[in-house]
Amino acid sequence: MELLQLKYFLTVARLEHMTKAAEELRIAQPALSKTIARLEENLGVPLFDRQARQIKLNPFGRAFLKKASAALRLLEEGRRELADLAGLEHGRIHLALSNLESLKEPLQHFLKQHPDVNFHIVQSSMEEMEQMIEENEVDFLLTAITIKHPGIRQLPLLREKVYLAVPPSHRLADRTRIHLKEAANEAFVGYKESYPLRIMNDEFCRQAGFEPNVVCEVEDPASIADLVRSGFGVAFMGECKSSEELSLVKLEIEQPVCERTFHIAWLETRYLSRAAMEFRDYLAGYFHDLQQNGTPANLGSVQK
Repeated sequence: MELLQLKYFLTVARLEHMTKAAEELRIAQPALSKTIARLEENLGVPLFDRQARQIKLNPFGRAFLKKASAALRLLEEGRRELADLAGLEHGRIHLALSNLESLKEPLQHFLKQHPDVNFHIVQSSMEEMEQMIEENEVDFLLTAITIKHPGIRQLPLLREKVYLAVPPSHRLADRTRIHLKEAANEAFVGYKESYPLRIMNDEFCRQAGFEPNVVCEVEDPASIADLVRSGFGVAFMGECKSSEELSLVKLEIEQPVCERTFHIAWLETRYLSRAAMEFRDYLAGYFHDLQQNGTPANLGSVQK
């Protein structure tokens, strides 16, 4: 049994689709099929039920999946421990998040201090992030929604107000604050439906007594700002003043209270490298100083 066989098996088991698995692994489908067939031959049992082009894990496959996943996790932890012995600068940090906007600046400064630390960042929906952390695939989640799951620890990083953003020509642009129910008939621009911030923003609207009419769904805040500026609709935005938002009008929402808290979350049983722990502590200090003093104190060592 080869390590590569296990990696290929986990991908096929997750997707239950040989063509999609081959595309993700960037290998030819016939080669992938032969690898899985050799693995099944070595084990002496089939791992998948096959019907035409459809494949599905069978009871043997489900039982083997747990052991294969555990084995690869242990090997990965061993690799990470060896990297720790070689020093912080060789660490690798796996992150899953829904929005990179609030992380851009601290990530930039952390990398200036530790230029050889490697990051692997995945932008995902809430469902995908929960699955990744439960399956021990990432070090940290960065999300504005609290994850209620045993074994997961969370540390609040940033609490911010949420505003309603409108273009300068909008009928509400001369206002400084509103009740959210005043926007009940507006078209909204927002994140995709399964994204954490979209879930939270939709709940704000429900608290105000209406379901939002979302006419555009995107993945990043810059696209939202561009669409609002172009007149496609209004949108929820945080307090940060990115360059994309400078030409928009942000209205303070009096009712309901619209706030969000970004958390960093991790699985207690996962081995965290020295680099990962350093990054977690750095973020905690960065956002604490930012909210207390308006300027992160731990930027001093990189501002030359």
